[in-house]
Amino acid sequence: EVADDALDAMLARLAEAGIRLYLEPEERWYRIGDSERGQRQFVVADPDGYLLRFMAPVGMRGSR
Repeated sequence: EVADDALDAMLARLAEAGIRLYLEPEERWYRIGDSERGQRQFVVADPDGYLLRFMAPVGMRGSR
């Protein structure tokens, strides 16, 4: 988990380096009990082919 501005900085650096993303940035919501937790995320492959997912929290919604 990283801060939202850090996520943007990482995406900019990857683009400058010409590194293609495995999964483009997206906003996803995941159910946790009666609530949902939102996050912005993207996935990139490291030089060995391992997939790395970076995310920044968006917030919570729904009943608690």
